[in-house]
Amino acid sequence: MNKHDADKIIGEYTQKLYGFAMSKLGDPEEAEELSAITIAQVYEVLLKRDNIVNVNSYIYKIAHNVWTRYIGGKLRTHSIDGTESIPDEKDIAEEFQKSEMYGIVRREIAYLSKIQREIVVRHCYRQEKVKAIAAAMDIPEGTVKWHLACTRKELRSGMDKIRTIGNLGVNPIRLTNMGHNGHPGAMGDTSVFLAKAVTQNIAYAAYHKPMTVNEIAEELGINPIFVEDEVNVLEEYGFMDKLPGDKYRTNIWISIPSEENSSIYKEIEQKYAEIFSEKFFIPYLESVKEIPDFLDVPDGDMNLLRWSMVPFLSHKLATAEIDDDKYSVKRKDGGDFVAFANLDMSGSAPGNEKGENIYGFCGDMWRDNCYNAQVPFSWDNRPSKWRSWRLDVYWNGLSGWVDNTTEDYDKLYFFLNGQLEENEANVYAYKRLLDRGYLIKNGSEYKTNIILSYSAEKWFGLFSEANDEIKKLSKQYAERATEAELLNQPEHMHELIRYYTQNSACSLHTRIMKCLLGKGVLKLPTEEQRRGLCTVMFLGE
Repeated sequence: MNKHDADKIIGEYTQKLYGFAMSKLGDPEEAEELSAITIAQVYEVLLKRDNIVNVNSYIYKIAHNVWTRYIGGKLRTHSIDGTESIPDEKDIAEEFQKSEMYGIVRREIAYLSKIQREIVVRHCYRQEKVKAIAAAMDIPEGTVKWHLACTRKELRSGMDKIRTIGNLGVNPIRLTNMGHNGHPGAMGDTSVFLAKAVTQNIAYAAYHKPMTVNEIAEELGINPIFVEDEVNVLEEYGFMDKLPGDKYRTNIWISIPSEENSSIYKEIEQKYAEIFSEKFFIPYLESVKEIPDFLDVPDGDMNLLRWSMVPFLSHKLATAEIDDDKYSVKRKDGGDFVAFANLDMSGSAPGNEKGENIYGFCGDMWRDNCYNAQVPFSWDNRPSKWRSWRLDVYWNGLSGWVDNTTEDYDKLYFFLNGQLEENEANVYAYKRLLDRGYLIKNGSEYKTNIILSYSAEKWFGLFSEANDEIKKLSKQYAERATEAELLNQPEHMHELIRYYTQNSACSLHTRIMKCLLGKGVLKLPTEEQRRGLCTVMFLGE
């Protein structure tokens, strides 16, 4: 077989052979070793052979032979008082049979409940008596005996099973755009808890239907003990719900792109962005002829003001009052948010000629210096009166919510009030403000690079309500967006999705920005202006 064809086959079977190795050994490190040996053996044979009738059967026959030799190799030498001995062929066969059975038992122990695993390990491996186990675990002796009886039955039943690997074990998924709608806690948001590939796959496995830990383990082809630890954390912090029958169901809104889903968005996104631009945004933006006196805009640039006006004007496309507490999950670390993520479909996101997603965004991000999730925002009883808003978009660098810190705005507030001395103690503070683009330095002078508002009330009063025609168009868009979002979604997420997609037209703001750029209503910011784009700091009620 030529090298090109052999490379293609190896690419198709790499994950499958790892899955085969995991099903035989149940240990990730050993499986990695075995699959590497198997892949090398298969590749060598493919390069030497032509006209293989059934490639799949042939590859798995090689894999089985490599596994047999691998296990035999593990048994070939035994250390006795520091010396090595090689048993005869009959002994090797007997040892192999015993070892294979031992491996199956060990595999099945992993599928027991946590308490049963501990009892079996203590009784069978550490040779502890029932009385000692009961004392150590603080449970009655009768309970220990009962669990041992149940365990024997479960082990016998499990040993007769052929443990197969589910689709996620062979073709694992990847989640992207893992974020939150609400307030993250001390440990962070969805992206932190689902940082590991295995955790993402655990969450996705139990998304469409509830699963037990063992069912998730079989789907992923990994040891249930690893799954149990991950599930416990996800359940503890509200990313999974525990249901009757020891089943778990994922409580994360996972958007699942598909051809049907994409075709709906291709039909409506650009169409409605153009309509809203022409009928609502352009007339309003062109009606604002000068900068209001309660605003301080860098260099008096109307273009910078318009960039920040677009997101607030997009809020007027809302047709429903959304109460974030309705579906928000209050989490152990103080987080209070709806978790969401996207199923990665490799390149399905719209982008520019470089493949960058120019329509992505993070926001609206509000900060103030005495945030308390349990107390509504108020200007009263605050050590310093400021509040900030920022929308991260492609045109200002899209740095994300983590880097949008309260501390930076606090430092900027002190600077504006002449309380941030330029000394050694504040070197880092100035560097941060410059790096973030909130300040610009010209020679020895600094200037503010974001919009300052001295009246929050007047700012919000700037934006006129949408008329009935615009509201009707917004509802039309939301109906189609809801239709797209509900595709391939489990029943338990439908209510939440319908609720949040009522105002989905508001999320067209970045597409509207692109339309306005194309029509010359917006202009690209300079490199200096870019980092402070779509950022407003409020310094008065």
